[in-house]
Amino acid sequence: MQRIFSMMVKEFKQVFRNRPMLSIIFIAPILQLFILAFAITTEVLHIKLLVCDLDRSQVSKEVVRGFGNTDRFDLLGFSTDLKEIKEKMKAWEAQMALVIPPGFSRDLGRGQNPEIQVVVDGVDGNTAGVALGYARGILGEFGTNYVKNRPNYTQPVGIHLVNMEERMWYNPDLSSQQFMVPGIVVVLLTILPMMLSALSLVKEKEIGTLEQLMVTPLTRYQLLLGKLIPFLILSYVELAVVMTVAIVFFKIPMNGSYLLLAGLAFLYLFTTLGLGIFISTITSSQQQAMFTAWFFMVFMILMGGFFIPIENMPPILQKLTYLNPMRYFIYIIRDIFQKDSSLFSLLKDAVPMTAFGLLIFSLSVLKFQKRVG
Repeated sequence: MQRIFSMMVKEFKQVFRNRPMLSIIFIAPILQLFILAFAITTEVLHIKLLVCDLDRSQVSKEVVRGFGNTDRFDLLGFSTDLKEIKEKMKAWEAQMALVIPPGFSRDLGRGQNPEIQVVVDGVDGNTAGVALGYARGILGEFGTNYVKNRPNYTQPVGIHLVNMEERMWYNPDLSSQQFMVPGIVVVLLTILPMMLSALSLVKEKEIGTLEQLMVTPLTRYQLLLGKLIPFLILSYVELAVVMTVAIVFFKIPMNGSYLLLAGLAFLYLFTTLGLGIFISTITSSQQQAMFTAWFFMVFMILMGGFFIPIENMPPILQKLTYLNPMRYFIYIIRDIFQKDSSLFSLLKDAVPMTAFGLLIFSLSVLKFQKRVG
């Protein structure tokens, strides 16, 4: 234990003596957080829609048909249980729900301005706002067609024919930052551990000190632990810093458990640190390590659902995203931040993320052992 601690002290001294490295660890993530939070926008397609048709009339079916005849919405199915809306939204199975009340067609025929309720998951403010715009357009078109098909109808043409009641859950202000900032936290937690672990191990190899360390009483496992634990600690410091900025400056509500987030972040770090070790075994210079790490980061970020919604990708690429651990952690951190999800509801993402992390870390350590052996 004393040997590992001494190695950790050495790593911390190296980091804090290197001013450019300190900037990368503590300043660059904050700058990236501010820039990306304001700069990123996405197009919205295939919004998952749950229909709660309590009227069950021909007119209500026409309303639903308007939502089904576009690639903007994917009809998940029909329900008569209003509680199911909340359950499916919390489980990320639905993004929007259309509630048509009983007697809708009767009240519409009498010119009584019946109401339709649209419930939207507001965690992704951009998607929610666009979805509401689509809904208004579809209902407006329905109102126009309804009047055209009934010449004697005296109600004004347009969306005013139907009063739509909006309820925004999880993100009432439709702030896109509430959706993007947690994702940026994941990106930063991917870049720092991977880069630092890869560069540190390659630097030792590049300047010839790795061989010197291997002839000391340190075992290979003690060497790895002594070099990786400091980066694990620094990763948690970075996580605390960017989360503080997100909560204090961007006013992102943290509705979930800090302890749960810290525990799942620890499991995710097996992936990023493991990739750093792997990169160090296939490169011989810090420049090569940086380029290789960048290749992995680009793939993980683009295929993780951060910039491009996974639902908008071609089917074959959607399947490929299941091999990306970052995909799972992005879902996890957004659920914890805004939906206060429990560990049980996060298992569908936590289990594959952990499996990938342990596999990558174990194989990378074995490859490192073989390379330096």
